[in-house]
Amino acid sequence: MKHLLIAMLLFASTAKNTQPMKSFVVLVSVPVTYTTEQAKAVGPQWDKAIADWKASGHYITSFAYPGENKVIGQPAEKQNLRQVSSILLRAENIDQATELAKACPVLKYGGSAEVREIPKGEPEIFPPLQ
Repeated sequence: MKHLLIAMLLFASTAKNTQPMKSFVVLVSVPVTYTTEQAKAVGPQWDKAIADWKASGHYITSFAYPGENKVIGQPAEKQNLRQVSSILLRAENIDQATELAKACPVLKYGGSAEVREIPKGEPEIFPPLQ
């Protein structure tokens, strides 16, 4: 009976922590003064952040936009930044996704990481959570 009670308590405590993960996009921007040298310097830091996200089951995929860009109707406060990548992550809520986004190395160079929830779960083009 004692073992059954322990098993039930363990199951109850793990069941609380298994809420379904939501999907989030992290929009990464850097100052227009961000250089190729700075981008190369943060490469290993990006590799580590992505490896950590993968190891914890939070990483879905990412897209870098290294080329030229054009912006239409950009607000004045964003004119000094340009978006360079999007990262798709899984997290329990926006607070956890924001904590994960703090690993973006461009933040040390005046960059930003905007976190937004993707409505209605993951788009079907992304692999299911294993």
